[in-house]
Amino acid sequence: MLTPARRWVASVPAPDRSGTDGDGRDRVTGDRAVPLVAGSLALSVALGALALATGQSPLLLLAAVLVGPVLVVAAVALVLRPQRGVLLLAALLPFDGLQQIVGFPAGWKEALTLAVLGATFVAPFAVRATGRGRLPQWTYLIVALAALGVVSAVLVGGSRGLVGLKVGFFYVLLGLAVWRCPLDARERDRLVSILMATGFATAVFGLVQQLLGPDRLVDLGYEYNTDIRTAGGFLRSFSTFDTSFAFALYLMVVVLVGLAVALGAPRRLRNRLFLLSLPVILAAMAVAITRVAFLGLAAGLVYLAITKYRSLVVVFIDGVVIAAVLLVAAASFSGAFLSTSSSEARFDLWGGNVSEIVAHPFGAGVGATGAAAEKAAEVAGSDEEVFQPDNYYFKIAYEFGVIGLWLFALFLAAAAASTHQVARRLTGTDAAFASGVAACVIAAAVASVVSTYFEIFPLDAYFWLLLAVVATCAPESR
Repeated sequence: MLTPARRWVASVPAPDRSGTDGDGRDRVTGDRAVPLVAGSLALSVALGALALATGQSPLLLLAAVLVGPVLVVAAVALVLRPQRGVLLLAALLPFDGLQQIVGFPAGWKEALTLAVLGATFVAPFAVRATGRGRLPQWTYLIVALAALGVVSAVLVGGSRGLVGLKVGFFYVLLGLAVWRCPLDARERDRLVSILMATGFATAVFGLVQQLLGPDRLVDLGYEYNTDIRTAGGFLRSFSTFDTSFAFALYLMVVVLVGLAVALGAPRRLRNRLFLLSLPVILAAMAVAITRVAFLGLAAGLVYLAITKYRSLVVVFIDGVVIAAVLLVAAASFSGAFLSTSSSEARFDLWGGNVSEIVAHPFGAGVGATGAAAEKAAEVAGSDEEVFQPDNYYFKIAYEFGVIGLWLFALFLAAAAASTHQVARRLTGTDAAFASGVAACVIAAAVASVVSTYFEIFPLDAYFWLLLAVVATCAPESR
């Protein structure tokens, strides 16, 4: 029998750690943001006054008074809710290729990723994950592969080891940030909206590049054989990305996620607009002249058709027929798109380097091939020719040996199975979103056969972001 004091304690409601008031307003941001923002503005004004009093340059004074408050307010908003930084990254990553003509700092994306991850350690308790289930099985496999990479980097040493680790595993940190501070339902919906909007915007710019032509693009600041490339005399659109590969593969991800969500709720205005924009997006993929994107897209659509939307079977067949008719009608373009010279070159390249895998069954070391080797050579100031495997499985086997290849294959299988299971457990928009991400995992696995998919920015960042978001929708039970 409870004493009066104990009955009183039992009657007191438990503290609400959800971070919201009864009407859904974020109590943490609502109560703490105002004084923090006011204090940061006062600090910035004080710094500006100090710069003026000490006779600093007018530019420094202007930066302290105008730019300083903006940065401080942004930092406060990020600390109060790191999920905002995740959405900001998702919105800005597709436009990193504009650095060639705009000239903003190259390391902004790494800095923002680290800032988002750091914010998850100081963010209010209410916005962090609580009561997590067990980690998905794929996390243990990627940790094992990363550990193998660390050991390899230590053995290799120097800039090559560090650059190899950075290129291969840096954006896993973005997934970690999402796991620590998961996106809520509204933020997941905003993420889908961001993908749809940026996909359409970059697709339009890719088509505009065809109208501008190579000479006009050179006038804008792009360079031949660095940004501007052709195939069969046709310009390969690259939009706001570094390469046409990144552009086409990003649109592949947009189509798979966007289509899965749009078909789940076709009456919603946003989804209707996306479905209407699909011809523009697919046309932009075509002028990028990147067959691997269509190969991955076909694999993802087959998965969606089998598991969720049977009507896509008819759409898929119609799409193949229409594409065949268009390629026959545009004979010169189809010659560039269907050329076998690149495929033959890949087979020759793989055949000539299989002996290296046999000679190094435990791998030649991280950063030995691909983009990592290019950046390591650039850091070291070396002009040594770099081996480009154009196959991520071959790259893993070359650098990490048979053990690394085995871990990577298991990881892809576990990631596809995990996202598929989450899609089956959820309902509504989240279920459709998880199905789209599962299709992206399958598409990435297929695309990796003829490309170093996980070295192509921003595909690596989006892969870990989307995979982590799905994992936090419905964590595996204990």
